[in-house]
Amino acid sequence: MTFSLKLLDYGKLYRFSDVFATRPFRLRSRLPSGTLSGPQLHLLAQGKYAISEPIQFDAVEGDQAADVLWTQLVGLFCVSGRLIRLLEENEITGWSTYPIEVYDRQGNFLPDYHGFAVTGSKCDPEYSRSAVIDKPPPDPRGRGYQVYKGLYFDESQWDGSDMFTVGVGEAVGTRVVVDKVHRLFKKYKIRNVRFTPLSEYEIRVRHARAR
Repeated sequence: MTFSLKLLDYGKLYRFSDVFATRPFRLRSRLPSGTLSGPQLHLLAQGKYAISEPIQFDAVEGDQAADVLWTQLVGLFCVSGRLIRLLEENEITGWSTYPIEVYDRQGNFLPDYHGFAVTGSKCDPEYSRSAVIDKPPPDPRGRGYQVYKGLYFDESQWDGSDMFTVGVGEAVGTRVVVDKVHRLFKKYKIRNVRFTPLSEYEIRVRHARAR
């Protein structure tokens, strides 16, 4: 399915990311070294790799359960059953789950959590459409740098899913959601997530070119 550039408002497409809050639990896996490779974890985060046994996660930071819990494994995060039911009831597309077990910092099992994968299409970024902005050095003694402002992608690759990614290669990429998802999270007070309009998203030029 192809979507016209004229129909896409990049101010109403959002990067879905970790807000790095300190109160919600942050999870570390009990995954034995070498059990799953980096590429396999990336595929798991995209719903392209199946596991039969749950991944066990322990809370190592924070003191609160939340509908979204981020982990120390790149690309993997967990969501509550409440959030899953909201997504199902509102017919949100582009996601799947995988089995996990979550424990708080006292070792108590936290029921009804699921590993979450974004399964919508993966679109190539088009940085040539982004503005290049000069930024001052973070430290007076440092050097300035450039960022791409605005994350754009090849719309012909988008399958129309409410959740999808923008990126290249095997890496997880940037998770993107449509405005319907953003409004749903806001309405039901789903916290511990940052939504950044793609039109405002910034990435360092050197980081983008290294991907």
